[in-house]
Amino acid sequence: MRPHRIVRVSAWVVLIGGFLALLFFGLQTFRIGAETGNSFPEYSTYRADPKGLKALYESLEATDLIHVSRRLQTSRILPSGENQVLVIAGLRPDQEIVSDEDSQFFDHWLATGGRLIVALRPEKIQPTSRTPIPRTNQDRTDDISIVLWRNLLQRWGAELAPLNDIHSATANSSLFGTIPRWLGRNSFDRLTSDWKVIAVQGNKDVIVERPLAQGSIVLLADSYPLSNEALAADRNTGFLVWLIDKRPGVLFDETHLGLRERAGIMTLAQRYGLQGTLVSIIAVLLLFIWKCQYTLVPRTKGDQAGSTVSGCSSDQAFLNLLQRTVSQKELLGVCIETWLKTARPTPAQLALLEKFRSESDEEKPVVERYNQLTRKIHAKSGGDVLIAG
Repeated sequence: MRPHRIVRVSAWVVLIGGFLALLFFGLQTFRIGAETGNSFPEYSTYRADPKGLKALYESLEATDLIHVSRRLQTSRILPSGENQVLVIAGLRPDQEIVSDEDSQFFDHWLATGGRLIVALRPEKIQPTSRTPIPRTNQDRTDDISIVLWRNLLQRWGAELAPLNDIHSATANSSLFGTIPRWLGRNSFDRLTSDWKVIAVQGNKDVIVERPLAQGSIVLLADSYPLSNEALAADRNTGFLVWLIDKRPGVLFDETHLGLRERAGIMTLAQRYGLQGTLVSIIAVLLLFIWKCQYTLVPRTKGDQAGSTVSGCSSDQAFLNLLQRTVSQKELLGVCIETWLKTARPTPAQLALLEKFRSESDEEKPVVERYNQLTRKIHAKSGGDVLIAG
């Protein structure tokens, strides 16, 4: 095998290997994203790792007694909260904002008898002296007034207070016993008389409940008891039963986590974790375009010489055109007809042409016959020729 052929085969092997590697990693990214759901934010019902709520969502859905759904977009038509539970988990009260639409939705939900559950992240809140900055991934429009969740909790009659640096503790309740693991680093303070303390961590209130309008509000200082890890290792069934309150419908809010349903291929890519696959497809297309534009094997001098197209003059192009369109047998007749259209032959010349045609010997070369006819006509005309130039 020649050396340049070995190089060419090696280049194709490298190219095909690169395509297969990109395809493999794209499929692996899709499989891992589909299995774990870690492309979604923490405490999302789409997420299957320890910090997701997918286990709770699917467990309630598997009972066939509770209708479970997700809130992925806002609507001007406010749904009724009668016999329904709205769960807002993984909330950062000092960083996330409440839009006017969401505020109206919560008021309507409570006014129609809905149960609202708000579970905070197990992170210590910022000191009140600092001005919190809303999350950048939260949608903001001109008609949204900046109202933090912390302020909304204050309107409902509860304030947040940070706890000491406790990494893990227990929460005790007279209704459902002990929650074996509590990671929350905040508590509820300065509660109004409408609030009822459900669970405490030490002497701090961490789960509270109050009636509001026709519904009720439940505040949890920690979202861990709702997570996949808690349901697998530290499940408290009595707590979950009390939380749902025997209601046939549960709605999990995803909009505050930045997940909103929009029409388009990017929505599907985000929902099913296809970002890595899309990147792999784009990389393969770029490699294909690059391969079409540039060769992986350097061109040799022989290849460069063979690919050169030499030009020609206008006269040569005209001769090439004549050779392709007029056969050698018809060439002399074409010359005579062309000369008759432009010249004024004498009767003697016409008689000479007729005699030449009748006595013409086609076995002679065309050039010799043409020169012979030109000499005869030139002798008859005293200067006129058959074909000029």
